[in-house]
Amino acid sequence: MNALQTSMNLGRFRIFTNIAIFASSLIVTMLVVAGLVELIGGSATSALSAMVEGVLGSRQAIVETVIEATPTALCGLAFLIPFKAGFFNIGAQGQLQLGALAAVFVTTAFTLPAPLMVVLAFAAAAAAGMLLIVPPLLLKTKRGASEVTTTVMLNFVAVEFVLAMVTGPMKQPDSFFAESALIPVEYRLPVIVVHVGVFLAVAIVVIAGWILKHTVFGFRLEALGGNPGAAQALGMRTNITLTKAVLAAGAVAGIAGGIQALGVVFQVAELWAKPWGFLGILAALIGRSPVGVMFAALLLAGLETGGRNMQAMTGVPAALVFLLQALPVLLLLAVRSTHLFKMISFGGVGR
Repeated sequence: MNALQTSMNLGRFRIFTNIAIFASSLIVTMLVVAGLVELIGGSATSALSAMVEGVLGSRQAIVETVIEATPTALCGLAFLIPFKAGFFNIGAQGQLQLGALAAVFVTTAFTLPAPLMVVLAFAAAAAAGMLLIVPPLLLKTKRGASEVTTTVMLNFVAVEFVLAMVTGPMKQPDSFFAESALIPVEYRLPVIVVHVGVFLAVAIVVIAGWILKHTVFGFRLEALGGNPGAAQALGMRTNITLTKAVLAAGAVAGIAGGIQALGVVFQVAELWAKPWGFLGILAALIGRSPVGVMFAALLLAGLETGGRNMQAMTGVPAALVFLLQALPVLLLLAVRSTHLFKMISFGGVGR
């Protein structure tokens, strides 16, 4: 009973600590931004009010922030899952783009009942994401190649492949731009305040959190990331565990692209994607758990939408908006620098 009580108290302490760290970083950022706005002759009150209004000022602002956070959260999960096993997936950006391309291809090339088509589109998106992550996985397990290098390189391959498709076989015939045909209206995700892809993303995050914390697979990931040699010595099939984690990551990133295609943009085009894959890495390093990644993604999205509104309403320099977006992230990472060093040293996130 004492051990259980101690564990519960430790859990509460960690939650309180994380909340305090987030709040402190935001307060420091607001103070710095307010000081700089006053320094350049603006009104700090007006600037900060515009920022808050851009995030929480209306139903539309909240919806926009949530939708913006969705691909970042899933890309963060695509980094976090294999990271726990010591695999650095820097390729979520490319996996997302191929996932979106696959979803658009399926929905524009075939005709099926809408529910079946949506399921097929997401399956294609997940398969495309997994396909792009297979080469780095094989090169790491068979040849010992650095997955950081290979996943980064495949991001560029994905971008060029998307460009080749939207200027070639998937190009919209009557368009002057490098873009695909639009997904038919009947195949787009329905909207319940936000499109249902947001609810799918939340479900994926919750399921991933439960798997990582309460299943044997989650324990094996922790063991593999913490000490690969010991895990192998104890008879764990480390390559199988790593393969499952890496393929799951590719599927999640691909689904993120499918959600964007079916719920937001409805087509793919040249340079259509924001850097959600790289923002996801930041969200993973800040959040450190699936649910934490989700809240970190909301933070990053809120900083973007709030900063954009602040610039539009008050005319503050773009550099100040970039500072607003970057400073809290730097503060959060600085506070956790010791923990991050341990993660990188041991190849996993740890408990």
